Amino acid sequence: MNVSSNTAFRPWWQSPWLLILRLPLAGLFWMVTEIRNLLYDWRWLPVKRVPAVVISVGNLSAGGSGKTLLVEAFARKLIASKYTVGIVSRGYKRTTRGIQIVADGWQIQLTPETAGDEPFLLALNLPTVPIMVGEDKAATAEAMVKRFGVQIILLDDGFQHRRLYRDMDCVILNATPDHLGNILPLGDLRESRRQLRRGDLIFYTKLTGGEVNPTDLLTFKYTDQLLSSGSTVRAMNELPGRVGAFCGIGNPDHFFSELHRLGVKLEEELIFQDHCAYDNKDRARLDSAGNTVDLWITTQKDWVKLPPDFIAEHQVFYLPVEMEIHPEKWAEVLARVESDLVR
Repeated sequence: MNVSSNTAFRPWWQSPWLLILRLPLAGLFWMVTEIRNLLYDWRWLPVKRVPAVVISVGNLSAGGSGKTLLVEAFARKLIASKYTVGIVSRGYKRTTRGIQIVADGWQIQLTPETAGDEPFLLALNLPTVPIMVGEDKAATAEAMVKRFGVQIILLDDGFQHRRLYRDMDCVILNATPDHLGNILPLGDLRESRRQLRRGDLIFYTKLTGGEVNPTDLLTFKYTDQLLSSGSTVRAMNELPGRVGAFCGIGNPDHFFSELHRLGVKLEEELIFQDHCAYDNKDRARLDSAGNTVDLWITTQKDWVKLPPDFIAEHQVFYLPVEMEIHPEKWAEVLARVESDLVR
């Protein structure tokens, strides 16, 4: 098997050229974030409230932890409980600026490039949910309520965006608190570990030492089928010829390990930068590696950014995945939502 990644896509805090600077920079970053949080704690910085229940889903670390999947799971469950829901996101690496409507609950109005890949993916999977993006999440949430009158706003990656008041702060960790890394740029934490005290509900996607309540564990649920354009389906146990996989996500190792766990033998593994746009240069990498494979597997987040003709020519399929929440944990979320709505 050939595993290929581009060292240019290594997180900047891991650059060997910054080795000497990392410690003082981490100290400076820690001081700035702690002062900022204290100003919010002491109410010296203003916080905007909107007439809706706001549920923030976020994490401490830079990179993938499953936030968007959890937002999608929350939305599905809240809709099933007859609540009206809207989603607010920044739209990382989108080509537009300001507040934009990604989807109005009837149709998708933007592309992966203009919306950001994660908001677009949410719009694709949640066709009845209005989704808006904006750099200022507080202003975007206010616009969401005015435009769509939703009861609940799900704030994607909102833990650090404290200018918007939230009724519930949900934090996802992929390790126990005692085994988290260091603060940027010494590690990948955007805030110190002690800021976890702000979290109302803590979820775990995997454990590194320690023990947690099983109800706090999130489960990635994969199907045994691959999907592509239209109704094209491939059974995982009937894949033809040589198979390769690629992705541009925050945690590529998890994606590849799941494919191995599902019994897929991979001839190629290509890693792209998180939020990769799959421009001509990126597709050229796939073209070059495509000589050794007959079919590609990727994530849905990556798949939606590829041109349809490229998907058809290179036989690109994606592996569907959903996030499962323990029933007891969801009952706790729902009880808090119901309490907040009657205030």
